[in-house]
Amino acid sequence: MDDEIAKIRSEFDAAKLGFIKIPEVLKQMPKMNPKGIYVNKNLRLDNVQVYGFDYDYTLAHYSSNLQSLIYDLAKEHMVNEFRYPDFCMSFKYDPTFPIRGLYYDKQKGCLLKLDFFGSIEPDGCYFGRRKLSREEIEEIYGTRHIGRDQARGLVGLMDLFCFSEACLIADMVQHFVDAKLEFDPSYIYQDVNRAIQHVHRSGLVHRGILSDPQRYLLKNGQVLRFLRMLREKGKKLFLLTNSPYYFVDGGMHFMLEDSLGYRDSWRELFDVVIAKANKPDFYTSEHPFRLVFQLINFFLFCIILLIR
Repeated sequence: MDDEIAKIRSEFDAAKLGFIKIPEVLKQMPKMNPKGIYVNKNLRLDNVQVYGFDYDYTLAHYSSNLQSLIYDLAKEHMVNEFRYPDFCMSFKYDPTFPIRGLYYDKQKGCLLKLDFFGSIEPDGCYFGRRKLSREEIEEIYGTRHIGRDQARGLVGLMDLFCFSEACLIADMVQHFVDAKLEFDPSYIYQDVNRAIQHVHRSGLVHRGILSDPQRYLLKNGQVLRFLRMLREKGKKLFLLTNSPYYFVDGGMHFMLEDSLGYRDSWRELFDVVIAKANKPDFYTSEHPFRLVFQLINFFLFCIILLIR
């Protein structure tokens, strides 16, 4: 028995020593390129003949001003259409507050950051703009771990467009708390989400960006070089986006105007461009394609029988 205990203790001490030495080992590792691309499975890209691209945050990258634009437009819609207090017009987007990958608890009104195991991170729970302590988290949830039943009340704020939504939710919750008004957290989410969806679907965001592209769009000459390289290699390229064609056309012209010649068009870089795709339903639904008359952004009525 003593030998077994000694063996276990020896293995434990060895594992502990290895853990302690990890920082030194990491220092000896070669520097990683922060802009590099790393994969879990090797792929022969020369065997890939067709490349597809999204528009937003793939070909087009935006400055932090975009979040302020979305925030302000949604805030105005909530005040003007949903009759939220006029005081809410004084709210400003705070770029230091939201992060990617948050959840909103529609039942309790908290913004949460969960770890890999589905537990609330100690510094990742806010009610309005106030960070809750560990004791407050346990008082509200009983434990930091979010079980299956509690998870049903969570909505994810995952993509890059959700920063403004998360900030507006927190600001609205904080307003009701400060005003000592009773409110249902699910209604806050419902109204903010409806306002965010409206400013996107109505074209308010698109028109705002195109009215001042220098303020919202970031130019990157590497995009054009990469697309041209693929074309020179004989690859087929397509663009698939939920955004309307006029918005994509205006943005691509702005981003590539310094690189493309007068007679060149960004359209010549792609074999097929599909706008207003309605992803993810695009991949599973059946609906006819329609041609766009580019000069006036008008849908044609002819039948499309083949996409080459």
